[in-house]
Amino acid sequence: MRMAIWEPDDAVAEALSALRVHDAPPERVERIRARYRSELERESRASRLAGWREWLEPAFAFGLGALYLAEAVVRALAVYR
Repeated sequence: MRMAIWEPDDAVAEALSALRVHDAPPERVERIRARYRSELERESRASRLAGWREWLEPAFAFGLGALYLAEAVVRALAVYR
């Protein structure tokens, strides 16, 4: 299935060309960029710290489950003695 490519007609292109472009001043762009970079670095550090939590919780749950099953087996064997 081919997608249709939309090509604007001249009226739409002319109307869009009449719109003014509003760009932020370079100083403001740099302030925003610096703020977002620092936020991304902070998020990156937080995600690295959360990384060990991703495997610790399942490992802890698995350990508790294994202990529970081991105790259940021990009690079941005690019943059959």
